[in-house]
Amino acid sequence: MSSRTHPGEVALCDALVGAGFKKRADGIFTIVLDDDVLGILGLNYASRAGGPGELNMNPICGVRIQSLERSVADITGRKYSQYMPATVSEPLRYLVPIEHRMDWILTRENPEKNAAVIADILASLESYGLPYMRERATLEAMAQALVAKEGHRWQTVFRAPVALWLLNRNEEALSAMEAQLTEIGSQENAAYNDYRAFASALKRRIAESAALP
Repeated sequence: MSSRTHPGEVALCDALVGAGFKKRADGIFTIVLDDDVLGILGLNYASRAGGPGELNMNPICGVRIQSLERSVADITGRKYSQYMPATVSEPLRYLVPIEHRMDWILTRENPEKNAAVIADILASLESYGLPYMRERATLEAMAQALVAKEGHRWQTVFRAPVALWLLNRNEEALSAMEAQLTEIGSQENAAYNDYRAFASALKRRIAESAALP
């Protein structure tokens, strides 16, 4: 049985839709926080597997600033997606205080146990996941999170300078890129070359915007 047709996960998906999330592809759910911001929940699985027929759920909470992601896609020449990736993300489990954490294990044959697990996921999402999303739901707050190096590092090094540029904090954007370029140095690989191309493109845009009256 595919995990996406596992009865426990099906029940969880239905509960998320009932809570106002929109189901997308590949276990992704989104919720509109405002016209430019999506909250994202990804139904991942913990590396520590459950027993036979069990799913050990590890939901990931994310926030996506659409204008920022559109600019990143434009500068890098990548295809723009409506909902992926999240600009920053964090496992829901890590947002829950340690003393309140539990393993979110869904079974195939115990709907009552599943109902309790799903209720705890939804309560954790309401108490900790959605506040995490809302606290980062402006470009200013997101820029602060990115500068603080929240999220996946190799996404952050692209998004932090773009966020700063969109806020007209050009010197900070340039400094962020220079710090990353210094760290890369003369090392050669596809990822580093992509970053050099990105930095050159964003520097041109910063220069062009600075030249405007």
